[in-house]
Amino acid sequence: MSRTSAPRITDISVLSVAGLGMDALRERLNAPAAEGLPQNPPPEADAGDYVGIPGRVSAVPSFEITDFVPKKGTKNIDRTTALGLAVSARLKGSLTERAGITDDSWLSTGVAMGSMVGSLRSSIELDSRVIEGAGIDLVNPAQFPNTTMNCCASQIAIWHRFSGPNSTLANGNLSAVSALQYAARLISRGHGQRMLVGGVEELSPHTAWGIRSKKIVHETVPVSEAAAVFALEPEGLSEAPALATVPACAVGFAPDRSAAGYSDALRRVVTGVLRQAGVEGTAVDLVLPGSEGTVLAAAEQAALAGFTAGRVDVREALGECGSATGALQVAAALAVGRPGDTALITGIDISGAVGAAVLRIGAGT
Repeated sequence: MSRTSAPRITDISVLSVAGLGMDALRERLNAPAAEGLPQNPPPEADAGDYVGIPGRVSAVPSFEITDFVPKKGTKNIDRTTALGLAVSARLKGSLTERAGITDDSWLSTGVAMGSMVGSLRSSIELDSRVIEGAGIDLVNPAQFPNTTMNCCASQIAIWHRFSGPNSTLANGNLSAVSALQYAARLISRGHGQRMLVGGVEELSPHTAWGIRSKKIVHETVPVSEAAAVFALEPEGLSEAPALATVPACAVGFAPDRSAAGYSDALRRVVTGVLRQAGVEGTAVDLVLPGSEGTVLAAAEQAALAGFTAGRVDVREALGECGSATGALQVAAALAVGRPGDTALITGIDISGAVGAAVLRIGAGT
């Protein structure tokens, strides 16, 4: 994409362990590092679900999907979809009220969501019911869509009557960054107008056990959950002021999965996005690394060694949020960045994926 056609972020909605909205996120990001997240499993979970899981878990506090959408139709949706529906409903309402976006304009809106596997809990529980004797004929058909990876993005489109492109991007912790790259490419090539872009991750015993078993995330980091969605638009689509522009975003791959290999691959991607954005490394005002608190932190730090800008550690503040990490990095840049700042978002996934994005913070923040 050219610099003059960089897509604009015009609004954002976020649900995290900090609570609802950007003010809660900003307060959490500015809290002293010593203020750790509390042990806070989802309230609907059985008391014993998280017993024995190393470390802490922390859920979005007091979350009820019916606080965001009408109750009808919510009985069988999973937590991943509920979180995604909640933030998308709040984002749509905010933009409609603030920028006067018409219903016809919303009809052409698309969705690009980052997700590792969708709702892991739904998939495992469905398999368990079949294996334990219920049989496939006795499975509740209304719950089957929850087992598909694209359920959240599809339900967002169905509930809000979005008819634009609809995709789910699965790329580990880089899933939301991949969704941003995909949406920006659609917009720059004229295949999409407004895109709702983001990432979502639910907290469940299944994800918590999986994260602890892989030992990629340090045990001191709580396993948590989040959903964040932002509106990405071409210039001139609406009158909403830009919170930021996205002049460059790229995802690459490290064929050599050593520390040096990860670092070299990320360094190449960072160099590329800065060149595309027309930004010198010394002009970066804010760096948001995505691998702090993991075994990949040293490799990421090596790739960013030449940057003197201030850093924001999203994982330290909000816990391990899986495929929502990249969207939370975007939200954090908007929450703490100042108008005119250039923010650099980076990340590495154990699969070999590496990614980076440049944001120019606008006056709309």
